[in-house]
Amino acid sequence: MEHMHNPPAGRERPAVVRLMGGLGNQMFQYAFGRGVSEASALALAFDVESGFRGDVHRRRFALGAWNVSIENARPAEIPLGMAWAPPWCGLARAAWAAVPQAWRRVVVDRDPLRFDPSAGARAAPGAYFFGYWQNERYFLPIQEALRREFTLRAPPSAPASSLARQMTECRAVSLHVRRNLGVDASGRPLPEARELYASCSAEYYRRALGAVGAGPGTVCFVFSDDPAWARANLALDVPCRFVSEQGTFSDAEELVLMASCQHHVVANSSFSWWGAWLGANPAKIVVAPRDWLRGARNTAVDICPQSWIRI
Repeated sequence: MEHMHNPPAGRERPAVVRLMGGLGNQMFQYAFGRGVSEASALALAFDVESGFRGDVHRRRFALGAWNVSIENARPAEIPLGMAWAPPWCGLARAAWAAVPQAWRRVVVDRDPLRFDPSAGARAAPGAYFFGYWQNERYFLPIQEALRREFTLRAPPSAPASSLARQMTECRAVSLHVRRNLGVDASGRPLPEARELYASCSAEYYRRALGAVGAGPGTVCFVFSDDPAWARANLALDVPCRFVSEQGTFSDAEELVLMASCQHHVVANSSFSWWGAWLGANPAKIVVAPRDWLRGARNTAVDICPQSWIRI
């Protein structure tokens, strides 16, 4: 696969970043690794397999859609236990946390919703980074490079190109409604996950659009995994186009379409976070939910850039 490369013989010992989760999570992990590598001049590799073993959501490596170049980690570069499937890898991670700092190879994202300024300082040859690293401060110095790399490797489909053109002809607002926040082993959506992750309410979207404004030419492009709920519950004062009705798009194409809009209303989702962050409009208005995760204090969550409006 041209987006991933086998390690060259005799390469220096790299720092390794574990990839896991969906596309948005993997983009955070990739961006974090690139930021650490750039700041420390360390060689960088990615563990592209271990994080997907036993994934009940059936997620897999998804970064191949982008113009990224990824070196695969060798088996010997993955610390003991990190390649095990759950729950054993969790036990191994806990064991590594008890190892004295001088011999500890596994660096864990201890608070995924807050920036850890010490994470980069712990980068060293052989370090293995395990976490989500969801904060732009890890990679702001290389943001322009990332914006080039997070572009489609293959040309977009004809429906995606057509929809992107429509977005340039109006005051386009991307609006992300995420409802099916988890699945069981058979792939069945778990409605109870909405309670854990505080699925955004219809009132949130009404208030968020109010913050964006409904000026002349405003059109909401609604991205959702539950378009029936969105259509039935969103009572917005502007025209809405439901993206799922415009064609079948890959996740990467949907992110590019989100970024093509001028303004953004995001869900508590790393997916629409990236859709808004990649948006190139210098005057963009981005609205995000104040309660990103149920039970987490607002002051404990700094996943959103300071320029974004929290509601």
